[in-house]
Amino acid sequence: MENNTMNICSCIVHTRPGNGPAVEALLNSIPGVEVHGGVEEGKLIVTVEDSEENSAGDTMMTFNSLEGVVSATLIYHYGGDDLNEEVIREFN
Repeated sequence: MENNTMNICSCIVHTRPGNGPAVEALLNSIPGVEVHGGVEEGKLIVTVEDSEENSAGDTMMTFNSLEGVVSATLIYHYGGDDLNEEVIREFN
């Protein structure tokens, strides 16, 4: 059975001083992860989507083990079976 549920999360990843660019590169190398800003301040604004390898939640759990990361905090989560239908409506 195919699972059409998709999750999209946003979080703030706090880094040690001066480690923003290095952490940005690490995060952007993870499937389903994209950094949108806050690099110079050390408070990275990040979105995470489910990928073929991991769920968004499992991916976020790995953030705290990355070198230079102090903490990662979930800010917003959206998901469910209706997500794909909503995205289709938005683009049509």
